Amino acid sequence: MRKELASCAVRTAVPSVVLPPKVSPHRAPVAASPDTTQRIAPRGTRSMTSAPRRGGIPETAFPTGVGQDGTQNLPARAMKYVLGLAAAGYLCDKAANGFFLSTTSLHDGRGGFTSNARLDKAFTEAAAYRQRFHAAEPGERALQPRLPAFLKRCGNRQFVSMTDYRAATKVHLIERTDTPEARASLLKSLECLQGTLVKQECVDRYAPSSVPADFDLRNSALYGQKSKYALAGVSNTETGARGYTSRSITRPFVNRGLRHFKEDSERRGLSLRESSESLQAQLAKEGALSGTAQFAAGQTLLNFRQVYASDEHWGHAENVIMKFLVEQGLLSQRQTERIDESLMFEDPSKSVFKRNTGVAGPLLHRLETRFKEFLLRDDPEGLEDIRPMALSKNMENLAIAHFKLNERGDGFEDCSGLGDSFTAANAVACINHARLMSGEPRLSMQDVEVLIACLNAVYDDASGSRHTLQEIARGCFAGAGYTIEDADAFFEGICREAAQEFYTGKQLAKAGLPGRPA
Repeated sequence: MRKELASCAVRTAVPSVVLPPKVSPHRAPVAASPDTTQRIAPRGTRSMTSAPRRGGIPETAFPTGVGQDGTQNLPARAMKYVLGLAAAGYLCDKAANGFFLSTTSLHDGRGGFTSNARLDKAFTEAAAYRQRFHAAEPGERALQPRLPAFLKRCGNRQFVSMTDYRAATKVHLIERTDTPEARASLLKSLECLQGTLVKQECVDRYAPSSVPADFDLRNSALYGQKSKYALAGVSNTETGARGYTSRSITRPFVNRGLRHFKEDSERRGLSLRESSESLQAQLAKEGALSGTAQFAAGQTLLNFRQVYASDEHWGHAENVIMKFLVEQGLLSQRQTERIDESLMFEDPSKSVFKRNTGVAGPLLHRLETRFKEFLLRDDPEGLEDIRPMALSKNMENLAIAHFKLNERGDGFEDCSGLGDSFTAANAVACINHARLMSGEPRLSMQDVEVLIACLNAVYDDASGSRHTLQEIARGCFAGAGYTIEDADAFFEGICREAAQEFYTGKQLAKAGLPGRPA
């Protein structure tokens, strides 16, 4: 009895131990059950076809591409990495060379993010789309592109990308201004600036505070000299853009000193005489005002502003000429102040993303100035050379990113970093002053549009010291005595018309309509 109780205690305490059955020497061995055999089978001797694991997954099942040794299939892994690298490379290329808010590219052959290559290509395409649009029948023009509204976030929310906006509006403005009437308007303005139409009785009547000894400014020594606008519109082989220099993330420091600027202006720049002769030669070939003539006219107007508004001629543009026009009721003081406020006195409470003036450009400029002042601390001549360029607002505000949020915050606009064009306001004010001294009527809105097209042809650059179409329009309308609102209405109309031509023309090109563009 005690032996049986002890045996039960052992079996109860160690349930997992299975004792082999006692075999009597006088009895044949009893075959063990399959369950018993499985439980006592030595480790590693089970059949690969035994009962499945928990969850119903056989021990022989392996993930696809994984061998019995647990290693992944090498070709599959290599293909995965290749596809990942290709996708990353594509995204990097699109961001660096085709970003929808940029008009430049990293791989431009000029150091990065300065060349006009993307804009020039887009301009050619936009010109072809416009030709198709105007060659199409009215019914064909009804073939509207199917673009979701949320994609149009650039150029008054009429365009998908900044290159579309810049190219389409430039083409539209050039073609719109290529008329005999525009040519006659420009010639009248230039003749008044030259002084060949100035009347002595008008000068006596208005009695301006500054009068040149010779009304014909072509006889002035300044006519053949090169001013600070000598490089305006001049190709720059180093940057691939135009003008003196360009700032980008790959070219952040651009202050080479006043001596270098003057030497470069003398070497590559144009005098007023040279730009005027180039314009006259172009106008002699045509009866309208082509894009080439508009470009030459823009260079001439910028250089003429410096000569006309010199102290020895008609006086300082802002302190004398514009003040005189305000007194005559031909200019609004408040409108010109609004132009100035967009750069010099921009509202600091405005969101940094909506400001015309940049953040990175001025910061890099100040950093470069401090660093060079430290390096040249024992070189008075070197310090004297860099300081004028360090104090220049045009140099300080050279932008890196040429876009900003619009005022509503629901789209993006082109941005120069230099504010609304006070230079355009000065140039147009000089023309109105010259017209007054010549007994001619003030500039009409149609005359102003011609001047906008000419200045836009020069300033429409991918980088460097430039102005946007809207900035130019505001400067020109304000300088002619109109309002900022007039300029904005003009700008919005240009964007609508250019977008219709561009995207409808593109849709017609995809559909093969019309067969022969005009």
